[in-house]
Amino acid sequence: MKKQYLTLMILAVLLLFSACGGSAAADADGEESNATALGGITTTDIEGNAVDGSLFSGHKLTMVNFWSTTCPPCIREMPDLAELHIAHEGFQVVGIVLNIAETNMDKLPDVLDIVEQTGAAYPHLAVSESLYEAKVKDIQYVPETIFVDSTGTQVGEAYVGAKKYDAWNEIVEELLQEVE
Repeated sequence: MKKQYLTLMILAVLLLFSACGGSAAADADGEESNATALGGITTTDIEGNAVDGSLFSGHKLTMVNFWSTTCPPCIREMPDLAELHIAHEGFQVVGIVLNIAETNMDKLPDVLDIVEQTGAAYPHLAVSESLYEAKVKDIQYVPETIFVDSTGTQVGEAYVGAKKYDAWNEIVEELLQEVE
């Protein structure tokens, strides 16, 4: 029953993604929204490995990019995210694939193809119940990106929309200084 509920909830969220988001901060009024805490998540990556919040512990800053296989801007920015993933010490990129859940991996071949074609050789995670509760339930547009510190606590604001390498790099450099 729990698996069916999770699958239905993920499908409901995906229905909200009828179009990819524009490029604006997620919180338009400038006030910081409720900080996301990903330190307590448990899920599976696209290679079938168990993943938990310790994924963040070895890095000062992690960019968490929520994307979908049906979102062209999401896919277009992945090569730039792959470049960012290796550009800074103490930094990593993690993708959350909104099309797949631990209980429903039927889109996995599409995900693997996109990751290979874009060179996005950073961790990509399936949606789990804990990940859904921590953040996915609040996502309205893709791509959406947040940054978390080594404990999985959100740093700064959420960003909706794709960006090029230089724009993301500027944000990453600012946030790396903030978490030092």
